[in-house]
Amino acid sequence: MCWRCDPKAGGEDCRAIDEAIQASARDLLRANPVSRRRILQVGLGLLALPTAQALQACATVPITGRSQLRLISEQQEAQVGVSAFQQLRQEEVKKGRLLTEREDPTAHAWVKRVSERVIAASGLGNAYRWDYMIINAPKTVNAAAIAGGRIIVYSGILPVAQSDAGLATILGHEVGHVMAHHTAERISQDQLVGVASAAAGASGASSAALAVFGLGAQMGFLLPYSRAHESEADHIGLLLMAKGGYDPRESVHLWQRMDQVGGASGRPPEFLSTHPNPDTRITQLESWMGQAWQLYQNPNLPLPVAQ
Repeated sequence: MCWRCDPKAGGEDCRAIDEAIQASARDLLRANPVSRRRILQVGLGLLALPTAQALQACATVPITGRSQLRLISEQQEAQVGVSAFQQLRQEEVKKGRLLTEREDPTAHAWVKRVSERVIAASGLGNAYRWDYMIINAPKTVNAAAIAGGRIIVYSGILPVAQSDAGLATILGHEVGHVMAHHTAERISQDQLVGVASAAAGASGASSAALAVFGLGAQMGFLLPYSRAHESEADHIGLLLMAKGGYDPRESVHLWQRMDQVGGASGRPPEFLSTHPNPDTRITQLESWMGQAWQLYQNPNLPLPVAQ
């Protein structure tokens, strides 16, 4: 869920977000045996899902039209996001890093102004009680989105944003994650991998075989989907910033700056990363620029409808 171009950009902060989401998801599934049973049914392939559940499990991402597996409802996904966000906020208060509006009114006014326009462009203004927090972490060049309309901005990314359009690139990406329900999809994927791993262990597979299975799941399933989520959020975010009145061409410049901040040294090969490399993201953004430019020129045009 994090905006970053290499592991150094997020580090412990990204892990904290992932852990908060995972903890909230575990709490949700413990409290909802029907959801747990649905995941077991899909993961083990033992029982056919009832029609209503099957329709809920198979969803289409807005704008891109990609099919995704969602084994929890939108309401449950939002519940996970709100709970994780509250946990993270409490932790940041304890650390003394929560940047209040009184402490930095300029940063808050900037994030509010741009996020409101991007959210309005998404059409989700009334879908959630949107909230955000700014974390005083100058060395963390990062931002993140959690289901339920929750956005986290680390202060280290604001100088890289430079302008309203640069910040709109970042916030559009984050709203794109929410719009595409990536939290629900990631929870579903993690649970299915867990079910499959447990089934392999129960079948008497050796520890070596289980290790190979875990590596295969990570390399062949989780990492590719994570990169797909990031690209999808880039695509949706580009259209949202353009419809919100921000020049989409700035997205390319933003990623050029992000590349300079991160640097190639220490960055793993793309197939080993949760995120596409900056040059990949720039190439993709340029391929979507014609679509975004039409919305920028005429914001009254509707967002593309998934086919």
